[in-house]
Amino acid sequence: CDCSKIGLDSLWADTNKVSCYQIPVERNYTTPRGNIYYLAVAVAPALSSEPKEPILYLHGGPGIATLSDFPYYLKTKTFSLLRQNHALIFFDYRGTGFSEPNKCKTLSDSLNAISDTISTEVLITKQVLLYSNCKSDLLKQDILLSDFSSLQSAADAEAIRKELGITGWNIYSVSHGTTVALNMMRTFPENIHSVILDSPFPPNAPWIDFVHPFDTCFKVLEKKLSEDSFYAEQFPSIRNDFIKIINHLQISPLVIPASIENYEFIHSSLFDDGDFAWSVWKAMLDPKTIRLVPLALKEIASGKNTVLMKWALFFNDPNSFGEFSAAQNRAILGFETKPRFEEQTENYIKKRFPEFAPFISIGLDDELNKVFRPEIPPNDYFEPVTSDIPTLIFSGEFDPVCPPLFANITSKTLNNSTVIVVPSASHAAMFADECTREMGAAFYLNPVIKPNFECLLKRKQRSQQ
Repeated sequence: CDCSKIGLDSLWADTNKVSCYQIPVERNYTTPRGNIYYLAVAVAPALSSEPKEPILYLHGGPGIATLSDFPYYLKTKTFSLLRQNHALIFFDYRGTGFSEPNKCKTLSDSLNAISDTISTEVLITKQVLLYSNCKSDLLKQDILLSDFSSLQSAADAEAIRKELGITGWNIYSVSHGTTVALNMMRTFPENIHSVILDSPFPPNAPWIDFVHPFDTCFKVLEKKLSEDSFYAEQFPSIRNDFIKIINHLQISPLVIPASIENYEFIHSSLFDDGDFAWSVWKAMLDPKTIRLVPLALKEIASGKNTVLMKWALFFNDPNSFGEFSAAQNRAILGFETKPRFEEQTENYIKKRFPEFAPFISIGLDDELNKVFRPEIPPNDYFEPVTSDIPTLIFSGEFDPVCPPLFANITSKTLNNSTVIVVPSASHAAMFADECTREMGAAFYLNPVIKPNFECLLKRKQRSQQ
């Protein structure tokens, strides 16, 4: 199709030789009904005259559109390097971006418009009503929430492969995209040559919340500081600084002045303890900003509201990772991340991590899932994925979402896998620098050869200096 139909500028697409498609896929892989959705797909050809097998990109999320950032990704050093020898295939997951179905487009805005000054009970009531109305609207259009899962996204990717006539391809996946990739490795392995799992979230992950991995990241940062005498003296307890700020914002949220132009705040003009916790989490996602966290915590804890204001404005763009669909996100996470044992329950997490209470929303999630996605997956849905496909697993030392523990768990049943924990890196660790990019590119060219760790050792030495 013309690329303008899937949100891409036609002139830009022609200039970059990008082809665009609207590809039909079965609405439900496990229980076909004969109905279809059309998915938005874009392909950038390899620059080499003798290209190797193409690479499918599986974005994180869920709920985040992919193609809106396609022009940006093609300019990055990582994808520019990969495109030298491989065509790149990007697509919007069903229910996001320009892929059907058009799911409750106003839901995200309506959720963001709810004031954060109301009580938790009223908040739950308002959100439950919004999701309930969304589900009713979808049912009127014969759109079933049972058509959304990581397995279904894997089946969509396989349908795209067939429609494009691709006999073999590689996969690069990140975060939630690795869950989709692992489902592809389990269910559609025949045409996959190699896989990179970057910041993996396996179906058998022990944690489904944000609190455990955030605490793990915090501990790594605390350990780094304690190992240097200067930093140990300057930052004796960043955890206490964090708690002090949280306690203060619970009582006295920061007011964002109305005079600040072009600022779309997530909930309202108030920046509270929850907003601050998530802003620190977001800072920890990027190795360029994680180094600011100790100093920011120290300064803000000492009462410097000017620093807090700058921090609030910088780290709270609700669409910083791409256009977000709350309905698609809830449809998948509500199905796949319900607590399954004690360590995942709200009561356990609150007792174990009282300092990170602003992250804990399991009670709210439970109420939303009751009305929006009450089904429970079968037990085998959470079994570890076994495979002999050559797999390279990247994990960032500071990752607050998918810590190195997840990489090690993932690799245990992947017989032909190698784990690379990247020092000083965070989420999407292959993007860290030239060293990790080239390791990934070399793997795709010849996945049988084990990676050369020499440059990684140099990176580790630099991080220790």
